[in-house]
Amino acid sequence: MKVPLIKIETTKKNSSGIAKQLLRVFLFQMLFISAITLAGVYVAAKVVEGVMMRAALEGEANHFWSLLERNPQQHLPNTDNLIGYLSRGGDPSSVPVELLSMPQGYGRTVLDKSEPLVYVQTKNGNTLYLVFDEKSVSRLSFFFGVVPLSLALIVLYVSAWFAYRQSRKAVSPLVRLARTMREFNIESHNLDDLKLPDVGSSSGSDEVEVLISALNDFTDEIRQLIARERSFTRDASHELRTPLTVIQGSAQWLAANSDLDQEQRSALDRVLRTVADMTELVNALLLLARGLKQGIRTEQLDVNAVTREIISELELTHNQDSRVTVSLESDGPVILECSPEGLYMVLSNLLRNAYSYTDKGEVLIEIAEHSFEVSNPMPGIDDADLQNLFKPFVRGEKSVAKSGYGVGLDIVKRLCDHFNWIVEAKYLPQKGMCFRVTFIEPDSGSSAATSTDQF
Repeated sequence: MKVPLIKIETTKKNSSGIAKQLLRVFLFQMLFISAITLAGVYVAAKVVEGVMMRAALEGEANHFWSLLERNPQQHLPNTDNLIGYLSRGGDPSSVPVELLSMPQGYGRTVLDKSEPLVYVQTKNGNTLYLVFDEKSVSRLSFFFGVVPLSLALIVLYVSAWFAYRQSRKAVSPLVRLARTMREFNIESHNLDDLKLPDVGSSSGSDEVEVLISALNDFTDEIRQLIARERSFTRDASHELRTPLTVIQGSAQWLAANSDLDQEQRSALDRVLRTVADMTELVNALLLLARGLKQGIRTEQLDVNAVTREIISELELTHNQDSRVTVSLESDGPVILECSPEGLYMVLSNLLRNAYSYTDKGEVLIEIAEHSFEVSNPMPGIDDADLQNLFKPFVRGEKSVAKSGYGVGLDIVKRLCDHFNWIVEAKYLPQKGMCFRVTFIEPDSGSSAATSTDQF
């Protein structure tokens, strides 16, 4: 049977930065300007051809007809750009063959290896053909239209590129600051890495300087808080563990004395149970107070073995009267790479909670490939109490008569969040109060999520 291996990891999501957004805006601006310019050139060409040239040809035709009425021998137009042909009284001998088949009005035809614009008009039995060569006009349009427009575009592009460079330079301190914050990891860096005195020094931006100063002040305050927390952790570790060790040793010495009566032994058992609970509570709080995962030892643990070890301990401290029976169901070994202290505290708090709130009955433990679930029989629980289970120092109406400090489930929730696990609580009539911890694999988030949804 292949043993599943679960490894806890965290990932970061990359997001688009300001520099990329500025580049996209610049490119979009260039494309927009180019598209508008090309559209303007195209429209201008169509206007020149469809309006100006045609209006000019119509004017030339009307002018020729007026001259022809006064002088029947009037010469046809013949310039560098415009050539005229006239069919007098239906005689096409002076008109190129290519033009004879053209209808009235405007059109184009192939003439002398070119395709000029032709205007055909008939008046008083005579047909006038005006052939307009656009090459000269196109050259003029190029030199007096396209060239200035291209120069204007180049100026626009250069100015936009300069604006982009200046904008990028203005936000570069923010980009560097964001990159530093994105790459900063409290588990592998020191808070001194957040000191950034040179990021905004050359930008001349008051806003950047204020942001850098605020960040440095904030990291100084965090550094002081961490120093005080570590000092408290160190002192609490000594001040709390020492008396608990003394109490536990003395109680165990008294328990070895066979002269105690039943009432005294029951009181001594409560002392031992309370000392064990307090020791676990102190260990959990100290583990959470450290906060940094790189200081926590991890190893591969069998969840089944850890669970059986906890059951053996709780049977001696919380089930001496054998009022509770425990059933453990498992599909096989489940190997979890994590902190031994963290796994032990999460499972022991949940199992201790099940023992404490079971007057008589069976505690069911189900261990699957990705989860640990414990349920114990108890009366129905209100929705308000169910929502507040993981809040510190909050206990339901049915719990006030039970022993406890009101922080066990809060510690479970904080430890699970610390190790990227998911803890859930639900009341099921057929099982009672159920708690499930889902261990998430880096490459099987979907399967873990599915099992969580089914709970």
